[in-house]
Amino acid sequence: MEKMKLKYLEKMAELYPTMAEASTEIINLQSILNLPKGTEHFITDIHGEYEAFSHV
Repeated sequence: MEKMKLKYLEKMAELYPTMAEASTEIINLQSILNLPKGTEHFITDIHGEYEAFSHV
């Protein structure tokens, strides 16, 4: 387990060599997570009108 952790940390050090770069990436990822969720559309055929909605 310790080897895996070390490999992970070494890779992170390659990607983000300075504390400032690592902090910037963390801030960017957190801001992406806080964006509003995209619109989802749910369409059902509750009355058997398949032909009317088949184009969707």
